[in-house]
Amino acid sequence: MKCLCLVILLWCALARALDRTAEEGARALLQEYHKIAAVYYNNGTIKAWAYYTNITEYNRKAKEEASLINRKMKEKWNLKSKQYWRADLSPKTKRMMKMAFPAQLGEEDSKNLTSVSSNMTSIYSTGTVCLTPERCLNLDPGLEEIMANSRNYQELQDVWEKWRTNVSRKIRPSYLQYIELVNKEAVLNDYNDHGEEQRMKYESETFEEDMVRLYHEVEPLYRLIHSYVRKKLRMVYPQINAMGPLPACVLGDMWGRFWINIYPLLVPYPDQPDIDVTHTMLDQNYTVDQMFRMGDEFFTSMGLKPLLDTFWSRSMLERPQDGREIVCHPTAWDFYDGKDFRIKMCTEINFENLGTIHHELGHVQYFMQYAHLPLTYRDGANPGFHEAIGELMTMSMSTPQHLAKVGLLKEIPENPEMSINFLLRTALHSVMTLPFHLVNDLWCWKAFRGDYHLEEYNTRFWELKEQYLGVVAPVPRTAEDLDPTAIFHISNGYDMIRYFTRTILQFQFLEKLCEAAGHEGPLHTCDFYGSKEAGDLLAKTLSMGSSMPWQDVLELMTGERHMNSRALLHYFRPLQEWLIEDNIRNQDGVGWGDSWTILSGDNGSSTAHGSFVCIMIAMYIIYYW
Repeated sequence: MKCLCLVILLWCALARALDRTAEEGARALLQEYHKIAAVYYNNGTIKAWAYYTNITEYNRKAKEEASLINRKMKEKWNLKSKQYWRADLSPKTKRMMKMAFPAQLGEEDSKNLTSVSSNMTSIYSTGTVCLTPERCLNLDPGLEEIMANSRNYQELQDVWEKWRTNVSRKIRPSYLQYIELVNKEAVLNDYNDHGEEQRMKYESETFEEDMVRLYHEVEPLYRLIHSYVRKKLRMVYPQINAMGPLPACVLGDMWGRFWINIYPLLVPYPDQPDIDVTHTMLDQNYTVDQMFRMGDEFFTSMGLKPLLDTFWSRSMLERPQDGREIVCHPTAWDFYDGKDFRIKMCTEINFENLGTIHHELGHVQYFMQYAHLPLTYRDGANPGFHEAIGELMTMSMSTPQHLAKVGLLKEIPENPEMSINFLLRTALHSVMTLPFHLVNDLWCWKAFRGDYHLEEYNTRFWELKEQYLGVVAPVPRTAEDLDPTAIFHISNGYDMIRYFTRTILQFQFLEKLCEAAGHEGPLHTCDFYGSKEAGDLLAKTLSMGSSMPWQDVLELMTGERHMNSRALLHYFRPLQEWLIEDNIRNQDGVGWGDSWTILSGDNGSSTAHGSFVCIMIAMYIIYYW
């Protein structure tokens, strides 16, 4: 008996020693990997930057070669890490190992995926639409300016259709290959498909259901704004049905993503000062450099990090005038050496671009704040965090209060009409994107897991668009089309749920930063510019990167562990109340098609109105009490 006990004790001691040895070995492996991988990441990013800022065959091949080298490097380290997969590692080390060492496709499949991805990027970035044989336009700025400013329905419809014929229809074969390859890689990493792999970045088994539930919380507000927009647009476009969905070509951009460009057609109180201060910027002779300096000063006013000299010398802040093909989509870049952070943007002198600058600088600030962390942790707590910080800055700098501080508005009108104008404009940039971003990824996830037959891909996409957004294609679509790929993110392999989660998170963040700044008054009047207290809270959150599960980082920032719509609904409550009154007064109804119902002001005598009011009351009880 004594011998048996001694054997057991020796075995336990040996197991503990082996666990300690495994833990130390795994940590040493990670430490070595981070030093070596940073060099590879930096080289790959340099080659990608060269390609995106100068699309040539030489740069494409160099970018693809660097991508393949990085894949081989990752596969090598994945093989090295396998000796520790069954070891009893600490939860922190196990999490880091999973993040750092994903399995990679084999050499042939890796080459194919790299080639397919480059092909989609090239088609998208060089795509043009010829309005006449002599007038062929790129997306930015030519086609985007038409979609933003034209009020000619036929022109909008033609440009919308031709972009999809010339670009997304050509991307379709490559995207179908892309689905096959990324699914294959996801299976290597123990996921059922690539969609599950994307969702698990949020470390939640119920993420898809949670996002749909979150949207339904905000849906009544979305439908009220949709109804108001429909009423106003019918004054310009008689083609729109008073009880139907909206055609996708009249919403202010190529995709119906941000509705901000149609705000001049929608403004509730046109006699109030214009919130879009583009004219003031032009009158004051703003320059692109001045716009970026203003953005930098927004962050430093809060005690956050200033932009480095390399940012100013290496970024591409304006479209080059030497005729080269580039990717104009605004993006912020981390070169993984802790000192090189850039922005690529074809900046125009307008208020929308000023907001975009603050957004992209939010990414750069995040890069700088977590640059001290190991390479694996140099990312947002989840993908939505990165986007939320950028949008948070755009939202704060867009308030009339802030615009007055920086000399772009002469005064701050203290009246409800100005507030309604501002809230509607803000909602067009935030609330109205929620179902757009949700639907794009719901469609992708269903495509990745094989829920659709190949010939019905596009049909199912537009069914989701009509169901969630109340938006339809303005011209008939066919099985040859693949309209989801008409937007940069899908054609370049990015998920879009990050933009859905960012919209929810940015209002949760805003509420807490405003508390830290000592703000008093309605949430939508908060501007935390200049608040060191808000800056300290923000820096503490950003500096964590992805070193902790995002729920822990969210709790650090807000005291809450879950994404919820309470702060968003609180922010827009004055607008929601105004829209209900306006809708009832004008008998506009809400919804589209079979879901269209009319609201009534007769003490809730209408069943539709009674149901709607019950929803509003229930939401207020849940979120405000």
